Parts: sequence; C-alpha cells; structure tokens
Amino acid sequence: MTERGGDGPTSAGAALAADPDEKREGKLVRTRWILALLLTLLSTGIVVGAFNPAPHTGGDNAGYLALAYSLLTTGNYTEVFDPAGLPHTKYPPVFPLLLAGLMAGGVRSWAGFKALAAVATVLTSLASYLWAERRIGPVWAFGVSVLVSLSSAVVYYSHWILSDPLFVAFTLASLWALERSDAGASRWTVVGIVAAGLAYFTRSAGLPLLVAVGGWLLLRRRWKASGVAAVVLGVPLTLWLVRSRAAAGDYMSEFWLVNPYDPAAGTVGVGGLMERLLANGEGYVGAHLPSGIVGGGGFAVTVLGVAVVALALTGWVRAARKSIGMTELFLPLYAGLILLWPEVWSGDRFALPLYPVLFMYAASTLRGLTRRMGPRVVSLAGACAFLVLALPALGSWVRVVQEAQACGARIRTAGSFSCYGPRVEAFVDAAGWAADNLPDGSAVLSRKPRLFFVLSGVPSRTFPFSGEPEVQLAGAKAVGASYVLLDEWDALAGRYVGAAVQARPEAFCVVRTFGAAGRTLLLGITPDRQGGVGDREGAGVLLNPCPASYGDRDGTSRYSSASTTIPMLAGLDP
Repeated sequence: MTERGGDGPTSAGAALAADPDEKREGKLVRTRWILALLLTLLSTGIVVGAFNPAPHTGGDNAGYLALAYSLLTTGNYTEVFDPAGLPHTKYPPVFPLLLAGLMAGGVRSWAGFKALAAVATVLTSLASYLWAERRIGPVWAFGVSVLVSLSSAVVYYSHWILSDPLFVAFTLASLWALERSDAGASRWTVVGIVAAGLAYFTRSAGLPLLVAVGGWLLLRRRWKASGVAAVVLGVPLTLWLVRSRAAAGDYMSEFWLVNPYDPAAGTVGVGGLMERLLANGEGYVGAHLPSGIVGGGGFAVTVLGVAVVALALTGWVRAARKSIGMTELFLPLYAGLILLWPEVWSGDRFALPLYPVLFMYAASTLRGLTRRMGPRVVSLAGACAFLVLALPALGSWVRVVQEAQACGARIRTAGSFSCYGPRVEAFVDAAGWAADNLPDGSAVLSRKPRLFFVLSGVPSRTFPFSGEPEVQLAGAKAVGASYVLLDEWDALAGRYVGAAVQARPEAFCVVRTFGAAGRTLLLGITPDRQGGVGDREGAGVLLNPCPASYGDRDGTSRYSSASTTIPMLAGLDP
C-alpha cells in the first residue's frame, strides 16, 4: 500500500510538471500556423497588388508558351516556333507541361498564364517560412519570409510567364522536406527527392540541388534512399542529357563560350573561368543581390549587399561547423554555379533561390551575435535589420503597384501591348496580319521569332546578325523563309536587314507596312532579284510592292496590338 501510494503522488506530480511544457508546445504550434496563414495572405496581397497584365516582350515568355502549345497539339517537345521544327533541348519540360494543362483547360489570355507564376510565388514564400522555421523559429522565419515576399526581384518575376518562381518553390520544398526527414520520417526523404527532381526539370540551374541531394544522402549513410534517388533522378536526368547532347544549343556547350550571344568571341579556359568568378562575384554582391532586394542601385545598395552576404556567410560557417545539412551543401554549390556562368547571363533572376537562404543565415548570425546580451537586444537587432531591408523594398513594391495599375488601365482600353509604345505595337500588328494573310507554309525572319510565332502561328527565326546581303539571303534560304521583318523594335533590324536592303534592293520587295508612320516593313525576298532599285539621288532605295502571291496587301487581321488573347491559341477552340 505504501509503495503504491508513493507511486501515485509521484506520477501525478510528473503529469503536473509536464503540463506547462505541453502548453508551451501547443502555443508554439498555434503560433506556427497563425504566422503561416498571415504570411500566405500577405504574400498573396503583395503579388496581386503588383500584378501587371501586360505580356513580357522577352523571348523566354513566348518560348515557354510555344513549347506548351507543341506538347498539347503534337505530343512532342519541339520548337514549333522555328521553321526547322527541331526537338527542344534547352528548357526542361515541367513548366511547359503545366502551361499546356492550362491551355487544355481553356486559358487563352496572357494574364491567365501569368497566374501560374503568381501562385508559385506565394508558395515560395510559404515554403521559405516552413523551411526557415525549423532552423530559426517561427518569428524570425516569418520575418525572413516577409523579406522574401517583398524583395524586388521576387515581386518582378511573380507576374511573367517564366519558370523561375516555380523553380524556387520546388527548391525550397526539397530543402524543407529533406531537413525534416532528419527526424527519421522516410516519407519526407521521398518528398524531398521528388521536389529536387521537379526543380531540375523546371530549370537546368537545379543541377547543384541534385548534387546536394546525393551528397546529403551519402553523408547521412542512407543507402536505400540513395538507391531510390539514383533511379528516380538518375534515369530521367540521363535521358535528358543524352537528348540535349544530341542537339546543338544545350547549356553545357554555351557555358564555355565567352559570350553565348556571340559565338565568334570564342571559348574560355581555366584563366577565363577565374576572371568570370571574380567579375560575377563583384556583380552579384555589389549589384544583383542587393538591387533584387530593395530595387535601385548606388553605393548604399552595394554596402547593403556586402553586409547581407557577410552576415549570411558567417551564419553558413557557424551552421556547417555544427552539422552539414542540405542547405549547407546547396548554398556553395549553387553560388559556385552562377559565379561561373558567362557574365552576360548574370542577374537577379539567377539569384532568386539565394534570397531565402541568405536571409535565414543572416538572421541566425544576428541571433548568435546578440544572444548573450539578452532577448530584448536580440529582438531589437532583428527588428532593425528587418526594417533596413523591408522599408526600401516596400517603397519599391509601391512603385511597381502604381506602374501595374497605370499599365492595366491602358491595356483595358488599348490592348495588351499598349504599354510598350508604337514600335512594339507595330511589330505585334505585323505578326497579327501575317497570321491571316500569308500563304500556308510561310516562314519569316524577325527580331523576336518566338514572340512572332505566338502572335501569328507563322514559324520564325532571328535574321542573321550581318549586314552582308548574301548572308541575309542565305539565312532565309536555309530555313525556307520568303519574308523578313524590318522593324523598329530596336536598332538591330535597321543595322543588319536595313544594310542588306541598302546594298541589294533588287532582292527585296514590300509586302505591307505597319505603324502610324509605316516604318515597320514586312519585306518579301525575291529569288529573281526583281524587287527594288537604288535611289537615283543616293539617299536610299525604292522597293517595289511584292506580287500578289506573297500575301493579300489589303487583307485585314483578326488580331492586333489591341487584342488581349493569344492568336496562336485560336485554333484550339472549336
């Protein structure tokens, strides 16, 4: 009885002693989820406020749409925008597959496809919180994730048809799942491996993440999981690499070029790579990274970049001394990759996966430096650092919101491309006219071939960057193009196509002019050299109208720069 009675009070006492701990744990769990919900709502508001419905004029946006269109209509991953129709080997297929799903679901507008990047950006903010919370606690992780959401580069890429937000979301999901699996839950290991694979097949820049996954599994001696990863990741990776090597233009071949946009500049050796490393290091620390956080530039922004990187590297060293985790492997591998890229590729776009990682390590450094001074000093230091970054980033976001609202209002009255001015609108009108008036099987040389295809459905390739008429004519003949667009998008068409027309006017004729001033010309290439003649006064050339076989000069178009839908997709509707 005495023994039994003695056990009773002891057990009850232990239970009472455990209650405060259980309450604290329950409060912590509630705090985690409340902050996660607040962050999701905040990130959604930031993305929606900055959403710009205008199409991006870069080739990548149109390229992704064209690849998605190819997957949906042909079942093949081919460059339908190019007259040669070759298999595509540069951009991995995950993002185009998702776009193809939206097309199949009836999405036809630019804004509809932009929603994919917007949703991915919100998921990136949430994933950054879930990942960072395991390392620095919910409050500090919330601050890190708010900074990620407000960062100028993150906001900018949230409203374009680009794979970057999705790539960052998969990357952070992989880091979070694999670090969570350290607790012994094997299912999270599988989730992390799959997320890493999706990240790589969203952007080839995910290769360092795959290497980090393999290294992390080996360090943890997870032999079974290593075998699973070798199959789940290794097989599709090998097939993709074999496909890429079988065609020209893969990233690895371009990596060794001094300038991928000017192959004639040659390749680099070991010395050239070291020069790249130093130049890119200066560019990222002094410009790309800090500008991508707060927007703008200048000396103060450079100082900010140096401070953030210094704090982050200190945090990484402290963490690596304790244990080599997934993030400790990923950071140097990914940073090393982008520092060795050709300099012309460098920019805040490649830095996107680094923002949450740098913020987290910088936060951990501040906590470590001020912990001995008490919790109030820790909180004050964190709040000050947060405000130093958040306030200018917030100001940048406000300016973006104002620009988006102004552009949106203009688009509602004048069409999707109205925010870019008459030169771009003339290009768009030319492509739209070509869709309805050029003969079937036509191909056009142009400044923006992927965008021209998305706006017209007519295959296109960039004109040769040479003013020699024979080079221009040979480039057209190589792809069966009977047309070249002499536009005012920038100076390139005038420099190269214009020079060829000046030197050999008899090889070109005018199909139609576009724009208020008629200075954007769709030219026909005449194989019989019966196009134009030199101006007698030597001031220019006189080009004849093309024969009727080149297209209906007086024909109208169902699409123009005032439209908000994508012409390439018109054939998908019954």
